[in-house]
Amino acid sequence: MPSRDIEDALYFLKRFIRGPKQVASVWPSSRFLARRMFAGLDLSDEDVIIEYGPGTGAFTREIDELRKAGRDIRYLGVEKDPGMHAFLEQRFPGLDFALGDAINVREHCAERGLPPAAVVISGLPLIFFERDIVEAIIESTNRCLRSDGVFRTFSYVHSYPARGAVDLRQLMVRFFGHFELSWPVLRNLPPAITLTGRTPLPVVSVPG
Repeated sequence: MPSRDIEDALYFLKRFIRGPKQVASVWPSSRFLARRMFAGLDLSDEDVIIEYGPGTGAFTREIDELRKAGRDIRYLGVEKDPGMHAFLEQRFPGLDFALGDAINVREHCAERGLPPAAVVISGLPLIFFERDIVEAIIESTNRCLRSDGVFRTFSYVHSYPARGAVDLRQLMVRFFGHFELSWPVLRNLPPAITLTGRTPLPVVSVPG
């Protein structure tokens, strides 16, 4: 294993010990899951891609490599953990990271004058969040995407029947015109599946 991967894994483990519900795994996502997270995404120059919870940058690295290869993709990472935010800014000095909550993604985009995003990917452990928090995050995501935009997240295979995982699938069906699950990525610890929502549906406010 490359020394950088070992360094990332140890840092990730330290953050997990401090906040297991915020990190939810003792190991960073593998490059195989990272590739699945970007599979089939048609990104063009000037497209905006937003990442929630970049952590140590397992998925961010894919965007950084695309940009270094000449793709003019606009990126915003939203990271709530101050330690990981500082880590990301040092690791990826050419990318933009907001220290804040994914619920406030529209405010983060407005501050930077970003147009609606083509893609939002999430590394957040959404199934461990309260349902109303997950709903607020997905609604904010829906509102910041283009009409043909894509939201993609992942969940661990063993968590599929959990209440939080069921809630997440239900919410994605509610907020997107098309919803799909991937085959398991077995070369990840733990094995994971991706969840993809395409074509954001109009958000109807329910009177309080």
